[in-house]
This record gives sequence, C-alpha cells and structure tokens, in this order.
Amino acid sequence: MARQRGGFAPPAPQGPRVAGIELAAGVVRAVVARAEGGRLRVVGRGETALAADAIAGGLVVEPGDVTGAVAAALTAAERGVPADRTVIAIDGDDVRTYHVKTPFDREESATPIVRAEADRAVREAREEAARAAQTAVADDPALRGVATARLTDAVAALVLDGRDLDSIEGYHGRALEVHTDVAVAPLVLSGAALATVAARRHPTAVPGVYALARLVAASGIADAGVVRVGADVTALAILRERRVVGTRVFGLGRDAFTAREETRDEDARVWAEIVALPLSDDAQPPERWLFVGVPEALLALPNALAKIVGEARGGAARIGPLTPSVTSRVFSDVPLNAEDLVAAGAAALATEVYT
Repeated sequence: MARQRGGFAPPAPQGPRVAGIELAAGVVRAVVARAEGGRLRVVGRGETALAADAIAGGLVVEPGDVTGAVAAALTAAERGVPADRTVIAIDGDDVRTYHVKTPFDREESATPIVRAEADRAVREAREEAARAAQTAVADDPALRGVATARLTDAVAALVLDGRDLDSIEGYHGRALEVHTDVAVAPLVLSGAALATVAARRHPTAVPGVYALARLVAASGIADAGVVRVGADVTALAILRERRVVGTRVFGLGRDAFTAREETRDEDARVWAEIVALPLSDDAQPPERWLFVGVPEALLALPNALAKIVGEARGGAARIGPLTPSVTSRVFSDVPLNAEDLVAAGAAALATEVYT
C-alpha cells in the first residue's frame, strides 16, 4: 500500500457502477465498470450467444431473444450488484458521428476561467454541435426523411491557447475551443436497442466503434485507425490528435469472407479500399491501424489494408491487433479480451472517466 508523509495514502475515488453492453450479430457482451483514480476498473463481464439473425446490421430483429440474452449477460456481469447506469453500444450502416469544434474568444484573457464560464462554453458548444449534426443529417441522402435520435453529445476536448486540458477552470487564456462529438442513429435502430433493457435502468445508447476509439485515444494513442470487424459489419474510426474525427460502418463482416474463400484476396482488396477512404478533410490515412475481431484465417484483410495505406503514404504502415494491454486506461478484476473492449468503451463514456 502506498504511503504519504504522515500516514497512508487515501484510496482512489470510486464512481458509480456502470454497465456497458454491446449488441452485435450472434452475441451480446456486457461489462460492469466504474471510474477509479482516473482509470476504468472493470469488475465483471458476461457474454451470451444469439442466433445469427437475431441482430442484423445493428438492428434488433428478434426482440424477445435479444432481451433474454441481454438479461443473462447483465446478470453474469453484475454479480449480484445492479449497475447504476446502463449504456448500449450499437454499430449500423446509418449510425453517424460528427466531430464539431466550437471556438470562443475570451475578452478578459488575463482573468482565470471560473466554473460558470466553463459550463456556459460547454453548453453553447453542445448546442452548436447539435445544430451542425442536424444540418448534416438533413444533407445525408441515406438519412433524409428518416426519423433519427441523438445518441450522445460528448465533450471530446477542451483546448485553451493550443493546450489540451482536462479542465479549464482556473486557467488564463484567450482562444478557447470546445470539441464535441455528436452521434445520431435512425430511431428504429436506437429504439429497438434501448427496448432490450428494462426501462427502470434508464438506458442510453452510443455508437460502438466511437466508444472503442475514445477508449483508445484516452489511453494515449494520438493518431490511428481503429477497425472492428464483426460477423456482419465492419466499423472503423479515425483518431487525429487524440480525437475521433470520423466513423464509418459498412456491411462486410467475417461471415461474408468466410463464405467466399476462393475470392478472399480480391475481396480483401475491395474491403481495404473502403476502409482507407477518407473520413475527414485530411485525405491521407493514418500510419497506425488497430484491429479487433480478425482471426488468423482472415489476415488477408489487414494485409490488404497495409498495402493500400503504404501506397498512399509512401511508406510502411503499422498494422496490429488491439488488445486490452493497449488500452492502458482500463484495468480489470476479471479476464478481459479484445472483444470486450467495445462494451468497456461504452461504460467508460458513461462513468465520465474522461472528465
């Protein structure tokens, strides 16, 4: 046990227990975690298999089966102690994440920022981000005329005179930027996902790959592509300067490649070209890419991406698995594998461990 001068160090502050649940084709995964000393402590996990068609492209097709699977996975993860909050992670073709930067020019740059000013900046930034997302949805051909729901409006960064800060209270400066991430999904998709959890738990939803990428960024990885290959979809996010600048989900997963073994190399090239498409104004793909959900039999996928990224950048790409050891912001009391990191990322957002 660590000592301080004059006695023992006080224990790290502990936050409420939060359940993160990933809904994916063929499986439901759940973790229960809490914020502790600026990190996420996972205290329980559970997993329940599903019929392959119970969830398709993030949409709950068989509500009864999925609800039962969620209850079973939660029971295993909670270990007899109910979580205080529940967050569901979903990935589908029409789930969008928008990164919005809102600048503020402080007139009194020599005076320290007080709590009221910081709260007002965050509130106004969230309002501006919501308007920007609403405009983007209206201009999106895939979402035009579709009823949508806002999943989250998380503050991703506070930047004062070019410095990234965990909190801006008490600091002096003129140029303040609040970076906000707004996630939007079709109402039919988000509503079906939320309905799988008992209403008394007041569940919320987040995009799975966004939650995973935020966890990676918070663990100190500044620039990278994060790719999650599921049974029926591929979800990816791009990190720039420890911020999620874009996400994409498309309907090619492990099952499609397994069924077409004879054309796997050609299919992998097409898949890699989709992954490498730019998600932001910066057209050059990142050098580093981290993968979850790629078995040894499908190494053609990261190999094809490495070739395309290398050609675009004029140098070798770094491609590797995303393992729990990479996400240093997380530690666990129970065995945790790479497939659990989406649920852990959802829990991390809800615990406000990044605040």
